[in-house]
Amino acid sequence: MDLINQFMENYKKKILFFETAGRLAAAQLEEALQAAGIRSIVTSRAKNPARLKSKVLRRNAKRTEPYKNMKEIYEDIVDLAGVRVSLYFPGDRDKVNTLIRRLFQISETKQFPEQSKPPTYNKRFSGYWANHYRASMREEFLEPPQKKYASARIEIQVASVLMHAWSEVEHDMVYKPMQGTLSDEELAILDELNGLVLAGEIALERLQDAGNIRIRNKNAAFSSQYDLASYLYNYLSGQFENEEIELRMGNIELLYRLISRLKLTGVKEIESVLKSVKFEKDKRNLSQQIIDQIITGNEKRYQIYQELKAGHDGMDDVQKAAIDYFIEQWVALEKVLNRITYQNSPKSRGAFNINRLKRMNLLDKDTINQIIVLRKVRNVLTHDIEIPDKANLLKHGDEARKLLARINERLAETEKAGDKAQ
Repeated sequence: MDLINQFMENYKKKILFFETAGRLAAAQLEEALQAAGIRSIVTSRAKNPARLKSKVLRRNAKRTEPYKNMKEIYEDIVDLAGVRVSLYFPGDRDKVNTLIRRLFQISETKQFPEQSKPPTYNKRFSGYWANHYRASMREEFLEPPQKKYASARIEIQVASVLMHAWSEVEHDMVYKPMQGTLSDEELAILDELNGLVLAGEIALERLQDAGNIRIRNKNAAFSSQYDLASYLYNYLSGQFENEEIELRMGNIELLYRLISRLKLTGVKEIESVLKSVKFEKDKRNLSQQIIDQIITGNEKRYQIYQELKAGHDGMDDVQKAAIDYFIEQWVALEKVLNRITYQNSPKSRGAFNINRLKRMNLLDKDTINQIIVLRKVRNVLTHDIEIPDKANLLKHGDEARKLLARINERLAETEKAGDKAQ
């Protein structure tokens, strides 16, 4: 008992650490869910000291050997910091699973319902449906002063809004009875409520499916980032069903803001863009590849996109000027490369494809390699994967300008040779 009291005093001194860790993890998750167009409510908490003490006492009583030191207790209790994700649509659990595994280091996952000790009342319904993760934050996603919180173990619970509400009531009444063991009648009512919640989840899934059917209509338009996210997820899942391309959706919110600004929110317009995207395995996520297709060869659209993402805050004027110079030279080059790639395919459109350029045998190997290097610079700059320093940006801008001049000369020579042949 003395050890447990010592542990509780130690925990009370550290509770701010666990509260902050939970809050940081929740903020990361909420931002990612919002960007991915997943409707949810995200909350966090540190373990309540009174509840924690009861839990430690229960666990200690069940052990074959009592706790020997505080380290053993800390290792045994995994939910000192907790994050709860309450989904509007339970069908989004798989998407959230992918997102959580990318954001956090996962040490263990539990999927409910699972076989557990049966209650005295014979339940008719399946109980709690959720995913639980034992996780820790990745250091690379934390600012230097926050990196110490990467050591905190965090329990992330993912379930529907309805299921979380029911589980709170059930957990407090069944597993933490304040007034004695519940009667069969009380347990039957909780079971009945569970049935209503499960029926509610079915209704929510049907509601989500109905929304998906609505936005598949060619004449429909996306009224929110959530409509766009559902459409893209279903469209791309179908396209890549038998391929190994991971559905890293990226920032759907930013994509929606861009198409709204450009008045491209119709299903018909987006579908035509998607058909032109040659999705590739690289550092860009799927949203970024779609954005690239929309802005390719159009300096005004590049500028609008840069404004919307506000990725250059805090830069000095010299750095911004270097970025603007590179983008200006790249867009001019990109326009010509797009035209070359699709000059014999009038129905095709969009960003140039490097493999198609190679097959055309119009440009030599060194030129192709230079284009590949410059496009990588453009990708990391445009999508803030990293920001090259101003000297490199100016150097690459000059390279793009000189390369465009050489390509134009080559095109002029080819055209002249064609005229002579005629």
